[in-house]
Amino acid sequence: MRCIIPAAGQGTRLRPQTHTKPKALLSLGNKPIISHILDNVVNANIKDIVIVVGYEKDQLINYVKANYGDSCNFSFIEQKNRKGLGHAIYSASEYLDGDPVLITLGDSLYENSFSHMLKEFNDFPDWNGAIAVKSVSNPQAYGIVYTDKETNSIEKLEEKPKNPSSSLAITGVYVIRNSLDLKKALNELITSEQIGAGGEFQLTDALQIMIDKGLNLGTIDSGRWFDCGQKKALLAAHKFVLDKSDTSFIESGLENTITISPVSVQENCRISNSIIGPYVSIDKNTVIDKSILSSSIVGRSSHISNSILHDSLIGDEVKLIGRGHDLNIGDHSKVQFF
Repeated sequence: MRCIIPAAGQGTRLRPQTHTKPKALLSLGNKPIISHILDNVVNANIKDIVIVVGYEKDQLINYVKANYGDSCNFSFIEQKNRKGLGHAIYSASEYLDGDPVLITLGDSLYENSFSHMLKEFNDFPDWNGAIAVKSVSNPQAYGIVYTDKETNSIEKLEEKPKNPSSSLAITGVYVIRNSLDLKKALNELITSEQIGAGGEFQLTDALQIMIDKGLNLGTIDSGRWFDCGQKKALLAAHKFVLDKSDTSFIESGLENTITISPVSVQENCRISNSIIGPYVSIDKNTVIDKSILSSSIVGRSSHISNSILHDSLIGDEVKLIGRGHDLNIGDHSKVQFF
């Protein structure tokens, strides 16, 4: 089986954090989003991985090669014109060669592992594919699945419907047993210019083409999922990641400092006279003094003093002096409160 990860987007909803790095490299706990995803893929015994890159692609490629290049076989496809998820997967059509494929978004984490989802899929050998879903309270904001009540097969897919009669949202994991089926559907979608919701080529529309041609798609359970596309969701994913660890992860010495688990502190940090936690991660080489931090992500080589932070994103090489509250500060910034 091969895995395709679309990760070409600019992450505009997470600016200023994404002004200088791709969204997939934003940290959750003690490692970037893409690392959590790749660990999940590798644990499912998938080593052939295609990543669709675009914005700040060199940073992402270099990180993946440096940290996973020895254990996985990577291919990188650049999506130069970003025209939606369907177009992103179409960009990797050469890798839809008939082998089974797992597609997972480059900015989402899931409660259920890919191993768990694939086991559920393989329990139904008559399925040509499956889509991970979760019931939501606001289905109009998502791609929605309508299923046959007796067979649980998917009858219809709809992207962000105004008046949905189903609450099953597509959470961003797709399994196709014969990837040539998807390749044919994507080719039809693109060549016939079937532009979908948001003025983009939607993967859901290609999957609907497969259904219309008589292929049988089912649903699998993703459990809770975290779309890390905006600040609130990123912090929720951060809490999810830290909660999975039994103990705090602290690689630096602390002086006159109280930690409230769970927290993650990387190497070469200097933290003194502070209260850290719960749900705080601090990247390496950061200095924090006389501050109180909770539910926040702090980048590397930053300096925070005399501050109170909660629900905050602090980038790399930020200098923050004085009181703060709910902040979102990008890389290389200086903020001083008087």
